[in-house]
Amino acid sequence: MRVIAFVSKEKGISPGQRFRLEQWAPHLERQHGITVDFVPFESAALTRALRDKGNVPQKAAYVLRDFALRSAHVRRATGYDAAILYREASLIGPALYERVLRALGVPFVVDFDDAIWIAGTDGNNGLFAHLRFPKKTATICRLASAVSVGNQYLADYARAQSSNVHIVPTTIDLDHYAVQPELADEQPFTVLWSGSTPTLAHFETARGALEKFARTRDVVVKVICNKPPEKPIANARNEFVQWKPEGEAEAIGACHVGIMPLPDDEFSRGKCGLKALQYMATGRAAIVAPVGMNRDLVEHNVNGVLASTEAEWLAALNQLADDHALRRALGAAGRKTVEESFSARAGAAKYAALLQGIAR
Repeated sequence: MRVIAFVSKEKGISPGQRFRLEQWAPHLERQHGITVDFVPFESAALTRALRDKGNVPQKAAYVLRDFALRSAHVRRATGYDAAILYREASLIGPALYERVLRALGVPFVVDFDDAIWIAGTDGNNGLFAHLRFPKKTATICRLASAVSVGNQYLADYARAQSSNVHIVPTTIDLDHYAVQPELADEQPFTVLWSGSTPTLAHFETARGALEKFARTRDVVVKVICNKPPEKPIANARNEFVQWKPEGEAEAIGACHVGIMPLPDDEFSRGKCGLKALQYMATGRAAIVAPVGMNRDLVEHNVNGVLASTEAEWLAALNQLADDHALRRALGAAGRKTVEESFSARAGAAKYAALLQGIAR
Protein backbone atom coordinates (compact mmCIF):
# COMPACT_ATOMS: atom_id res chain seq x y z
CA MET A 1 0.00 0.00 0.00
CA ARG A 2 1.32 3.46 -0.96
CA VAL A 3 0.33 6.67 0.80
CA ILE A 4 1.26 10.27 0.02
CA ALA A 5 1.61 12.59 3.03
CA PHE A 6 1.05 16.31 2.52
CA VAL A 7 3.05 17.90 5.33
CA SER A 8 4.10 21.45 6.12
CA LYS A 9 7.89 21.13 6.35
CA GLU A 10 10.80 18.94 5.37
CA LYS A 11 11.44 16.02 7.71
CA GLY A 12 13.05 16.66 11.08
CA ILE A 13 11.84 20.23 11.63
CA SER A 14 8.24 20.33 12.87
CA PRO A 15 7.79 18.72 16.33
CA GLY A 16 4.22 17.52 15.77
CA GLN A 17 5.04 16.16 12.33
CA ARG A 18 8.14 14.42 13.70
CA PHE A 19 6.45 12.74 16.65
CA ARG A 20 3.46 11.62 14.63
CA LEU A 21 3.76 10.83 10.92
CA GLU A 22 7.54 10.80 10.56
CA GLN A 23 7.91 8.57 13.60
CA TRP A 24 5.23 6.14 12.48
CA ALA A 25 6.36 5.82 8.85
CA PRO A 26 9.18 3.26 9.42
CA HIS A 27 6.87 1.10 11.54
CA LEU A 28 4.08 1.37 8.97
CA GLU A 29 6.44 0.08 6.31
CA ARG A 30 8.14 -2.65 8.35
CA GLN A 31 5.18 -4.04 10.25
CA HIS A 32 2.24 -3.19 7.97
CA GLY A 33 3.54 -2.91 4.41
CA ILE A 34 2.49 0.73 4.05
CA THR A 35 4.95 3.07 2.35
CA VAL A 36 4.55 6.79 3.09
CA ASP A 37 5.99 9.40 0.72
CA PHE A 38 6.36 12.83 2.37
CA VAL A 39 5.69 15.93 0.27
CA PRO A 40 6.29 19.20 2.16
CA PHE A 41 4.54 22.46 1.32
CA GLU A 42 7.46 24.67 2.32
CA SER A 43 10.56 24.79 0.20
CA ALA A 44 13.88 25.02 2.04
CA ALA A 45 14.05 28.71 1.10
CA LEU A 46 10.63 29.45 2.60
CA THR A 47 11.43 27.56 5.81
CA ARG A 48 14.62 29.59 6.26
CA ALA A 49 12.81 32.86 5.55
CA LEU A 50 10.02 32.15 8.04
CA ARG A 51 12.50 31.74 10.90
CA ASP A 52 13.32 35.44 10.93
CA LYS A 53 11.37 38.63 11.37
CA GLY A 54 10.81 41.01 8.46
CA ASN A 55 11.49 40.35 4.77
CA VAL A 56 7.75 40.23 4.12
CA PRO A 57 8.01 40.69 0.31
CA GLN A 58 10.48 37.81 0.04
CA LYS A 59 8.37 35.59 2.29
CA ALA A 60 5.25 36.42 0.25
CA ALA A 61 7.02 35.51 -2.98
CA TYR A 62 8.16 32.17 -1.58
CA VAL A 63 4.70 31.39 -0.19
CA LEU A 64 2.98 32.12 -3.50
CA ARG A 65 5.53 30.05 -5.40
CA ASP A 66 5.14 27.09 -3.06
CA PHE A 67 1.35 27.44 -3.16
CA ALA A 68 1.44 27.14 -6.94
CA LEU A 69 3.78 24.13 -6.80
CA ARG A 70 1.35 22.37 -4.47
CA SER A 71 -1.03 21.77 -7.36
CA ALA A 72 1.44 19.36 -8.94
CA HIS A 73 1.75 17.50 -5.64
CA VAL A 74 -2.02 17.13 -5.43
CA ARG A 75 -2.24 15.72 -8.96
CA ARG A 76 0.35 13.10 -7.98
CA ALA A 77 -2.01 11.82 -5.30
CA THR A 78 -4.09 9.95 -7.89
CA GLY A 79 -1.26 7.42 -8.14
CA TYR A 80 -1.55 6.46 -4.45
CA ASP A 81 -3.96 4.32 -2.46
CA ALA A 82 -4.66 7.12 0.02
CA ALA A 83 -3.35 10.45 1.25
CA ILE A 84 -2.59 12.02 4.63
CA LEU A 85 -2.90 15.74 5.29
CA TYR A 86 -0.96 16.90 8.31
CA ARG A 87 -3.18 19.79 9.43
CA GLU A 88 -3.82 21.14 5.90
CA ALA A 89 -2.66 20.83 2.32
CA SER A 90 -1.51 24.44 2.02
CA LEU A 91 0.05 26.96 4.40
CA ILE A 92 -2.31 29.68 3.16
CA GLY A 93 -5.76 30.03 1.67
CA PRO A 94 -9.08 28.21 2.04
CA ALA A 95 -9.59 24.46 1.58
CA LEU A 96 -8.92 24.61 -2.17
CA TYR A 97 -6.56 21.67 -2.56
CA GLU A 98 -8.61 19.53 -0.20
CA ARG A 99 -11.61 20.05 -2.50
CA VAL A 100 -9.45 19.03 -5.45
CA LEU A 101 -8.39 15.82 -3.70
CA ARG A 102 -12.03 15.04 -2.99
CA ALA A 103 -13.00 15.73 -6.63
CA LEU A 104 -10.17 13.47 -7.84
CA GLY A 105 -11.54 10.65 -5.71
CA VAL A 106 -8.45 10.37 -3.52
CA PRO A 107 -9.39 9.10 -0.03
CA PHE A 108 -7.55 11.11 2.61
CA VAL A 109 -7.21 11.42 6.36
CA VAL A 110 -6.55 14.80 7.97
CA ASP A 111 -4.34 14.61 11.06
CA PHE A 112 -3.87 17.36 13.65
CA ASP A 113 -2.46 17.66 17.15
CA ASP A 114 -3.36 21.25 18.03
CA ALA A 115 -6.50 23.38 18.12
CA ILE A 116 -5.68 24.61 14.61
CA TRP A 117 -9.16 26.06 14.04
CA ILE A 118 -8.22 28.89 16.40
CA ALA A 119 -6.35 31.80 14.85
CA GLY A 120 -2.81 31.77 16.19
CA THR A 121 -0.17 34.46 16.37
CA ASP A 122 3.44 34.30 15.30
CA GLY A 123 5.71 37.18 16.17
CA ASN A 124 7.81 36.56 13.07
CA ASN A 125 5.00 35.90 10.61
CA GLY A 126 1.81 37.50 11.88
CA LEU A 127 0.59 38.35 8.37
CA PHE A 128 0.76 34.74 7.22
CA ALA A 129 -1.00 33.53 10.37
CA HIS A 130 -4.04 35.52 9.20
CA LEU A 131 -3.77 34.10 5.67
CA ARG A 132 -3.96 30.53 7.00
CA PHE A 133 -7.78 30.59 7.08
CA PRO A 134 -7.95 28.60 10.36
CA LYS A 135 -11.72 28.19 10.06
CA LYS A 136 -11.12 25.97 7.03
CA THR A 137 -10.35 23.15 9.49
CA ALA A 138 -14.08 22.40 9.77
CA THR A 139 -14.38 22.18 5.98
CA ILE A 140 -11.34 19.90 5.72
CA CYS A 141 -12.80 17.57 8.35
CA ARG A 142 -16.04 17.35 6.34
CA LEU A 143 -14.16 16.64 3.09
CA ALA A 144 -11.83 14.03 4.61
CA SER A 145 -12.53 10.30 4.53
CA ALA A 146 -11.36 10.18 8.16
CA VAL A 147 -9.96 12.48 10.84
CA SER A 148 -7.17 11.52 13.24
CA VAL A 149 -6.37 13.67 16.26
CA GLY A 150 -4.14 13.53 19.30
CA ASN A 151 -6.62 13.83 22.17
CA GLN A 152 -10.25 13.88 23.26
CA TYR A 153 -10.61 17.67 23.14
CA LEU A 154 -9.62 17.72 19.47
CA ALA A 155 -11.87 14.73 18.79
CA ASP A 156 -14.87 16.54 20.26
CA TYR A 157 -14.33 19.35 17.77
CA ALA A 158 -13.81 17.00 14.82
CA ARG A 159 -16.90 14.91 15.60
CA ALA A 160 -19.07 17.95 15.01
CA GLN A 161 -17.84 17.81 11.40
CA SER A 162 -17.15 14.13 10.69
CA SER A 163 -18.55 10.74 11.67
CA ASN A 164 -15.19 9.00 11.19
CA VAL A 165 -12.88 10.39 13.88
CA HIS A 166 -10.02 8.49 15.51
CA ILE A 167 -7.85 9.41 18.50
CA VAL A 168 -4.23 8.45 17.86
CA PRO A 169 -2.05 10.02 20.57
CA THR A 170 1.32 11.55 19.86
CA THR A 171 3.98 8.96 20.65
CA ILE A 172 7.67 8.44 21.41
CA ASP A 173 9.94 6.13 19.41
CA LEU A 174 11.55 4.23 22.26
CA ASP A 175 14.26 2.92 19.93
CA HIS A 176 15.65 6.47 20.02
CA TYR A 177 14.58 7.48 23.54
CA ALA A 178 16.43 5.37 26.07
CA VAL A 179 16.23 5.99 29.81
CA GLN A 180 18.99 8.49 30.57
CA PRO A 181 21.43 8.40 33.51
CA GLU A 182 20.35 10.44 36.51
CA LEU A 183 22.22 13.59 37.43
CA ALA A 184 24.00 13.40 40.75
CA ASP A 185 22.26 15.00 43.74
CA GLU A 186 25.29 17.13 44.52
CA GLN A 187 24.99 18.91 41.18
CA PRO A 188 22.93 22.10 40.99
CA PHE A 189 19.27 21.19 40.80
CA THR A 190 18.50 21.34 37.08
CA VAL A 191 15.01 22.19 35.82
CA LEU A 192 14.44 21.67 32.11
CA TRP A 193 11.97 23.18 29.68
CA SER A 194 12.09 22.05 26.06
CA GLY A 195 9.93 23.34 23.24
CA SER A 196 9.58 25.22 19.96
CA THR A 197 9.91 28.98 19.61
CA PRO A 198 6.13 29.69 19.52
CA THR A 199 5.69 27.88 22.85
CA LEU A 200 8.21 30.04 24.72
CA ALA A 201 5.16 32.00 25.87
CA HIS A 202 4.11 28.90 27.82
CA PHE A 203 7.49 28.76 29.55
CA GLU A 204 6.85 32.29 30.81
CA THR A 205 3.84 31.11 32.84
CA ALA A 206 6.28 29.31 35.18
CA ARG A 207 8.65 32.27 35.56
CA GLY A 208 7.29 33.44 38.95
CA ALA A 209 7.62 30.01 40.55
CA LEU A 210 11.07 29.40 39.07
CA GLU A 211 12.43 32.74 40.28
CA LYS A 212 11.12 32.17 43.80
CA PHE A 213 12.47 28.62 43.79
CA ALA A 214 15.91 29.84 42.77
CA ARG A 215 16.10 32.35 45.63
CA THR A 216 16.79 29.62 48.16
CA ARG A 217 18.61 26.96 46.13
CA ASP A 218 21.44 26.48 43.66
CA VAL A 219 19.32 26.07 40.52
CA VAL A 220 20.04 25.70 36.83
CA VAL A 221 17.15 26.51 34.50
CA LYS A 222 17.90 24.81 31.21
CA VAL A 223 16.00 25.70 28.03
CA ILE A 224 16.19 23.66 24.83
CA CYS A 225 14.74 25.64 21.95
CA ASN A 226 15.58 27.34 18.66
CA LYS A 227 16.12 30.59 20.56
CA PRO A 228 16.52 31.53 24.24
CA PRO A 229 13.85 33.27 26.34
CA GLU A 230 13.88 37.05 25.99
CA LYS A 231 15.15 37.46 29.55
CA PRO A 232 16.82 35.04 31.98
CA ILE A 233 15.20 33.56 35.06
CA ALA A 234 16.30 35.76 37.96
CA ASN A 235 18.35 34.16 40.76
CA ALA A 236 19.10 31.02 38.67
CA ARG A 237 21.94 29.90 36.48
CA ASN A 238 20.48 30.02 32.99
CA GLU A 239 21.57 27.51 30.37
CA PHE A 240 20.39 27.66 26.75
CA VAL A 241 20.82 24.63 24.48
CA GLN A 242 20.21 25.06 20.76
CA TRP A 243 17.75 22.41 19.69
CA LYS A 244 18.93 19.74 17.27
CA PRO A 245 17.47 16.31 16.54
CA GLU A 246 20.77 14.52 17.12
CA GLY A 247 21.16 13.61 20.77
CA GLU A 248 17.73 14.98 21.67
CA ALA A 249 16.96 12.32 24.28
CA GLU A 250 20.37 12.75 25.92
CA ALA A 251 19.92 16.54 26.12
CA ILE A 252 16.42 16.21 27.59
CA GLY A 253 17.45 13.56 30.09
CA ALA A 254 20.29 15.70 31.49
CA CYS A 255 18.16 17.31 34.18
CA HIS A 256 16.55 16.50 37.53
CA VAL A 257 13.01 17.57 36.56
CA GLY A 258 11.26 18.47 33.32
CA ILE A 259 8.44 21.04 33.30
CA MET A 260 5.46 21.67 31.03
CA PRO A 261 3.63 24.83 32.10
CA LEU A 262 0.57 25.84 30.07
CA PRO A 263 -2.09 28.54 30.27
CA ASP A 264 -5.58 27.07 30.63
CA ASP A 265 -7.12 28.43 27.45
CA GLU A 266 -8.95 27.04 24.45
CA PHE A 267 -5.84 26.62 22.32
CA SER A 268 -3.72 24.98 25.04
CA ARG A 269 -6.44 22.40 25.72
CA GLY A 270 -5.64 20.98 22.31
CA LYS A 271 -2.03 20.22 23.28
CA CYS A 272 -1.08 16.55 23.17
CA GLY A 273 1.49 16.34 25.97
CA LEU A 274 4.61 15.95 23.84
CA LYS A 275 6.97 17.69 26.27
CA ALA A 276 5.74 15.56 29.16
CA LEU A 277 6.09 12.39 27.07
CA GLN A 278 9.68 13.29 26.22
CA TYR A 279 10.63 13.83 29.87
CA MET A 280 8.85 10.64 30.94
CA ALA A 281 10.47 8.57 28.19
CA THR A 282 13.94 9.52 29.42
CA GLY A 283 13.03 8.53 32.99
CA ARG A 284 12.81 12.05 34.36
CA ALA A 285 10.10 13.23 36.74
CA ALA A 286 7.75 15.71 35.06
CA ILE A 287 5.77 18.62 36.52
CA VAL A 288 2.95 19.58 34.16
CA ALA A 289 -0.04 21.88 34.08
CA PRO A 290 -3.32 19.90 34.20
CA VAL A 291 -4.44 21.22 30.81
CA GLY A 292 -5.59 19.24 27.79
CA MET A 293 -3.99 15.83 27.28
CA ASN A 294 -1.88 16.26 30.42
CA ARG A 295 -4.91 15.41 32.55
CA ASP A 296 -5.11 11.97 30.94
CA LEU A 297 -1.37 11.44 30.71
CA VAL A 298 -0.25 12.25 34.26
CA GLU A 299 -1.65 10.84 37.48
CA HIS A 300 -0.62 13.18 40.29
CA ASN A 301 2.28 11.85 42.39
CA VAL A 302 2.11 8.49 40.58
CA ASN A 303 3.86 9.04 37.23
CA GLY A 304 4.32 12.82 37.44
CA VAL A 305 3.15 15.91 39.28
CA LEU A 306 0.28 18.25 38.37
CA ALA A 307 0.53 21.95 39.24
CA SER A 308 -1.80 24.83 38.38
CA THR A 309 -1.06 27.86 40.54
CA GLU A 310 2.28 29.49 41.25
CA ALA A 311 2.10 28.14 44.80
CA GLU A 312 1.55 24.60 43.49
CA TRP A 313 4.44 24.91 41.06
CA LEU A 314 6.74 26.16 43.82
CA ALA A 315 5.66 23.36 46.16
CA ALA A 316 6.21 20.74 43.47
CA LEU A 317 9.69 22.02 42.65
CA ASN A 318 10.67 22.03 46.33
CA GLN A 319 9.21 18.59 46.93
CA LEU A 320 11.11 17.01 44.05
CA ALA A 321 14.32 18.85 44.88
CA ASP A 322 14.20 17.41 48.41
CA ASP A 323 13.09 13.86 47.59
CA HIS A 324 15.42 11.89 45.33
CA ALA A 325 13.46 8.65 45.87
CA LEU A 326 10.22 10.30 44.72
CA ARG A 327 11.90 11.72 41.60
CA ARG A 328 13.23 8.28 40.74
CA ALA A 329 9.85 6.58 41.32
CA LEU A 330 7.97 9.14 39.24
CA GLY A 331 10.52 8.87 36.44
CA ALA A 332 10.27 5.06 36.36
CA ALA A 333 6.46 5.18 36.38
CA GLY A 334 6.49 7.80 33.62
CA ARG A 335 8.71 5.63 31.45
CA LYS A 336 6.36 2.69 32.00
CA THR A 337 3.40 4.84 30.94
CA VAL A 338 5.12 5.69 27.66
CA GLU A 339 6.11 2.07 27.04
CA GLU A 340 2.60 0.75 27.64
CA SER A 341 0.47 3.41 25.94
CA PHE A 342 2.49 5.94 23.95
CA SER A 343 5.10 4.05 21.92
CA ALA A 344 5.59 4.73 18.21
CA ARG A 345 4.98 1.08 17.42
CA ALA A 346 1.52 1.21 19.05
CA GLY A 347 0.69 4.50 17.33
CA ALA A 348 1.68 3.11 13.94
CA ALA A 349 -0.54 0.06 14.43
CA LYS A 350 -3.55 2.31 15.05
CA TYR A 351 -2.67 4.42 12.03
CA ALA A 352 -2.26 1.37 9.80
CA ALA A 353 -5.78 0.22 10.62
CA LEU A 354 -7.10 3.71 9.89
CA LEU A 355 -5.35 3.93 6.50
CA GLN A 356 -6.41 0.46 5.50
CA GLY A 357 -9.98 1.38 6.33
CA ILE A 358 -10.11 4.34 3.92
CA ALA A 359 -7.81 3.12 1.12
CA ARG A 360 -9.30 2.44 -2.27
